Amino acid sequence: MATLQEALLIAFDLQREGRFAEADSVYGQILDAVPGHPPALHLRGLLLAQCGRLEEGCALVEQAIAGDGGQPDLHANHGSLLEALGRFDAAAEALARAAALDPERVALLNNFAVRRLAADDPAAAEQALRAAVAVRPGLTDPRINRAQALDALGRADEALAQRRTAALLAPDDAGLLGALALRPDAGEWELRHALRLDPERGVLWNQLGARRKDRGALPAARSAYERGLALDPADAALWNNRANVLKGQGDPGGARDALRRAAALQPESAPIRNNLSDAHTLCGDPEAALAEAEAALARDPALADARLARASALLALGRFAEGWDAWEDRWTAEPWCRTAGRFPQPLWTGQPLDGGRLLVWGEQGVGDELMFATLLPLLTQSSTGETQSSTRALAGCLLECDARLAPLFARSLPEVEVVPRGRLPDPRLSAPDIAAQIPSGSLPRLLLRAEEDVRRLRPILAADPARTPVLRRGGRRPLVGIAWHTTNPKWARLRNVPLADLARTLHAVGADMVVLQYGDWAGDVAALTAEGIAIALPPGLDRKDDLDGLAAQIAATDLVVTIDNATAHLAGALGHPVWLLLSHAPDWRWLVGRDDSPWYPSARLFRQTAAGDWRAPLDAVAERLRALFP
Repeated sequence: MATLQEALLIAFDLQREGRFAEADSVYGQILDAVPGHPPALHLRGLLLAQCGRLEEGCALVEQAIAGDGGQPDLHANHGSLLEALGRFDAAAEALARAAALDPERVALLNNFAVRRLAADDPAAAEQALRAAVAVRPGLTDPRINRAQALDALGRADEALAQRRTAALLAPDDAGLLGALALRPDAGEWELRHALRLDPERGVLWNQLGARRKDRGALPAARSAYERGLALDPADAALWNNRANVLKGQGDPGGARDALRRAAALQPESAPIRNNLSDAHTLCGDPEAALAEAEAALARDPALADARLARASALLALGRFAEGWDAWEDRWTAEPWCRTAGRFPQPLWTGQPLDGGRLLVWGEQGVGDELMFATLLPLLTQSSTGETQSSTRALAGCLLECDARLAPLFARSLPEVEVVPRGRLPDPRLSAPDIAAQIPSGSLPRLLLRAEEDVRRLRPILAADPARTPVLRRGGRRPLVGIAWHTTNPKWARLRNVPLADLARTLHAVGADMVVLQYGDWAGDVAALTAEGIAIALPPGLDRKDDLDGLAAQIAATDLVVTIDNATAHLAGALGHPVWLLLSHAPDWRWLVGRDDSPWYPSARLFRQTAAGDWRAPLDAVAERLRALFP
């Protein structure tokens, strides 16, 4: 007669050969002879599971564990049966018990978790992997997979901690370091470390370029993007990002070329088309900018930046009716979207207000506020055209403006109630007789549908007569007020003129100069004075915050020569002679290819003929100044 062990071996051999009925008969005989025998219960349970009787098989394995729970195989197989039955939490617990008895069984937990992650069940996966990490804390794979599960569960901080621990355990794992480096919160040192291990991975160079660009290191960012492109010249994202750096470096032509490559690689990308539209704008080509903006909108009609680009291009081309309508899309884009809906009154659309007053509120910078304020007389006086009946119905007008402009507007527009913008809302802005409100940048849509409408605009500002005579100086040489600098992060590189170039040009034609530029320029002015150049820096005038004083200083000059900044708008709104030095790609408000401005009749425009070259407009200024002051 066979021994118990021999009988088990016979049954197991039959089971492996697929002779399940015979094997089951032998297991039954063993259990009849020795009821509750754990090995027989275990093996018969597996046999029943092989025959599709999962519940019965699982129950037998559980009986075996009750008789001998110290065997890791029993728990491991129990976990497999529970997983097959869809009882995943219980399966994870069974596999954890197996791994606790035999740490080598951690692989079972990890593999189970991978299957659950693939089935979109991160909770069960995380449970299994938590147990795996507890048993074998020095392994990296369970930590990496647990991080994936934690991410899926929305526990990003815990996920990052697992990845960082794994990276400490495997400092030479290029894939792991690369994954860490691609996280939005990764530091530049993590990217450099990952690239030392895997320098052929273009996506890492792209991410490194983005980090360097964010901290203003444009040459280093460009180098990173170009390393990535050397690896993968068909990566549209790298071409797009390289273009953004080239814009920041003052190379709009190079940016445009890069974006054309990007658009060819991803022709359906609305953001790339929009970026190309911006590059055309920076190259002084509003026609092409308009075409690309419309191409972007055809792919993504909700793309706010493209809607704004389309409006700007239309206005630059003098297509006012279309342009002002499109300009209303600015409220979907930065920074306008942050100030939309500031006031509760209904938006004015030109309708009669039945004796109510209209609130007009300023948008954005001082230059915009000055330019759009020139429309206020069209509201407060008799108008012509479509808005005649509605403007006649206005009982009064309030203007909320930058506090620095309030003294100027109050003196110059006596028929308008001027309210300085403060940190807290002024109660006057919620008076019950205010029937409607409108942002000042929306007034042109109602009042300036064509260029002949724009030509109705007249200077609106009057300088303080009590301050102007004190600042005026005598002499036969012309006194020219100068401004040459803006801190605007996007436009500064294109618009700023070197002070030395401007001052030497004007000095050569016999002009004296007075500084209208805000900021600390004492050292630069002293150096020019040492060359014998007559350039005054009046003390005691805050040219940034005392705009009323700056207006008086402008009025004390014979002429203002300035770049496109607030000084240009201030001089133009005063009706003072002002000559604007414009870049090859000026703002939309200066239109295209003309030397006058419908906004400011006293302005003359001197444009670059080539990007970055100020010599031609400076020479033109000098020639015209000689003619005026021989």
